[in-house]
Amino acid sequence: METTILLNSERASAAPTQTDHSALRWLLLLPFAWLWFRLIDNLRLEWITDPQYSYCLVVPILVVGLLFRRWHRYAGASLPSPQATSPRLLTGLIVALILLYFPTRLVGEATPEWRPIGWLLACETIGLTLYAIYLRQGWGGLIRFGFPICFFFTAVPWPTLIEQPIIQGLSRMNAGMVVDVLGLLSVPAIQHGNVIEVSTGMVGINDACSGIRSLQSSLMISLFVGEFYFFGWRRRVLLVLSSFLVAMLFNVCRMSLLTYLAAKHGTSAIAEYHDEAGMTILLACTATLWILGYLASRVEKTPEPAAVPPAEHRTIRGRAFQRLVVALTVWLVLVETGVALWYSLRESKIKPGPNWTIVLPESNSSFHATPFTEEEHQLLRFDDGKEGQWREPDGSYWQAFYFNWLPGRVAGYLAKRHTPDICLPAAGMKMIAGPALTVLKVGALELPVRSYVFSGPDGTYQVFQCHWEPGAEGASYAHESSRFNLVRGVWAGRGNKGQKVIELIVGGYSDSKTAQEALGVELQKLIRIQKS
Repeated sequence: METTILLNSERASAAPTQTDHSALRWLLLLPFAWLWFRLIDNLRLEWITDPQYSYCLVVPILVVGLLFRRWHRYAGASLPSPQATSPRLLTGLIVALILLYFPTRLVGEATPEWRPIGWLLACETIGLTLYAIYLRQGWGGLIRFGFPICFFFTAVPWPTLIEQPIIQGLSRMNAGMVVDVLGLLSVPAIQHGNVIEVSTGMVGINDACSGIRSLQSSLMISLFVGEFYFFGWRRRVLLVLSSFLVAMLFNVCRMSLLTYLAAKHGTSAIAEYHDEAGMTILLACTATLWILGYLASRVEKTPEPAAVPPAEHRTIRGRAFQRLVVALTVWLVLVETGVALWYSLRESKIKPGPNWTIVLPESNSSFHATPFTEEEHQLLRFDDGKEGQWREPDGSYWQAFYFNWLPGRVAGYLAKRHTPDICLPAAGMKMIAGPALTVLKVGALELPVRSYVFSGPDGTYQVFQCHWEPGAEGASYAHESSRFNLVRGVWAGRGNKGQKVIELIVGGYSDSKTAQEALGVELQKLIRIQKS
């Protein structure tokens, strides 16, 4: 009896210890959970504001599903034995990733829309996660969970330098194929870049900046299907190549349908079917790739991993993993605290600058106001916007766009995304020169204006764009045309204090110098500085 009581007492005293150890194991995951939170929060703005990447909202859920599927597949499977130590090169790479988190967070806090920041943060988060798995389960753990974790890269927007040539080139190819299809249907059409002109107007202007929206989503779907059926690398490559062909085929069908409706019933008919056609194409593309994956899985079965006794599954290097967690936690706390203090200090010294707006020349008899479409509102999400076109007495043609975003994190993100060198070539215009920066003054207001020269079907145009942030001095824009100058936000503060953008397309001037002089005079008439 005494022995039984003693054993029960020992079990009761041991239970809390086991619970404590379980809670401690969960606490060890906190630094990695914070890294993933930061990564998803950084990319979230792109996912919810850019229709091209809206599919990425489901990628984190798919990653979790693939992890569980891998867990069940490799339960009791024979995997390579873990090594006792990490290669020096691997250890050095991990230290570099940890240290790189500081400049990534510092720059990313000011310019979260800069896509290289998203890729750096993704590499750091995924790299450190994979290394933690390696410390716990060795190379076998990487075989288990490596691909599902790396699958998250499909949700990281492509860098603009890579995305624009590919997307714009494929979009032009798509538009050319649509013109050929319409020719077979006896519908006259002319291609202007990514835009197609039919008898009732222009088709594709709202999509000019987005390219082929299902290209990236098709890549994601093909990689997911290949992982779902555990294909070998050859079948996965074939499935990826098939996804590109399927995306092109369905996009030609979609654009042909919308353009045909526009030619027969007017361009306003596109709005009625635009969203439905896009969703239908996405579902059809997904179903087609899934069917291809299913048929491939029936042709050749993927062998199951060989089972081994549960005793073979032991975690390794627990102390090395705990040291990594402690070092990473301390570093993350220091970085986040330092970044918050830095921007609080910098922004406390920034003066807001004058409040201003523009007043379009509605009294001009040639003035024509152009209302924004619902799609443009959804794409840009501005709080205030104006658009109009008119002619001056000297015969020059002017078209103005004005956008205002109130303070908020999304303000700087959306204001910096669309620039003339990206959007206008998609509308069939060719950039000849630019951008060149000039700081123009209107009273106490300093406006950093970037100038471009474009050629189009109707001649040459001078294009001027001003991106203005409250409190930013004109000198801080000295090299605004350089992509690397985005790091100036580290000194200027976070771009969440509101943004204003003016874009003017000017025709009728023979040279840029004359057009810029006319711009200075026109801005004096358009801009109204409001009293505080």
